[in-house]
Amino acid sequence: MLSGAKILSGTDVAKEIRERLKKEVAEIRRQIPTLVPGLAIVQVGGREDSNVYIRMKIKAAEEIGMYAEHVQLPRSTTQDELLAT
Repeated sequence: MLSGAKILSGTDVAKEIRERLKKEVAEIRRQIPTLVPGLAIVQVGGREDSNVYIRMKIKAAEEIGMYAEHVQLPRSTTQDELLAT
């Protein structure tokens, strides 16, 4: 057995990161009131497993005070169309 080993909880680490980011976002918004940090997710196609992940990311962004937007494009979207979005 390793001495000094520490078990990490992904849930606890994620919570600490979200708390730190919430403070950082609040500080940015205090310094520049007209700036709202944001997250844009562009999804090509509509896989349900991706939709679940995206909803979680949008919820997390909103919880820390960020604007979040989910742009859905059809699976048939070409690379040129994607880049023009």
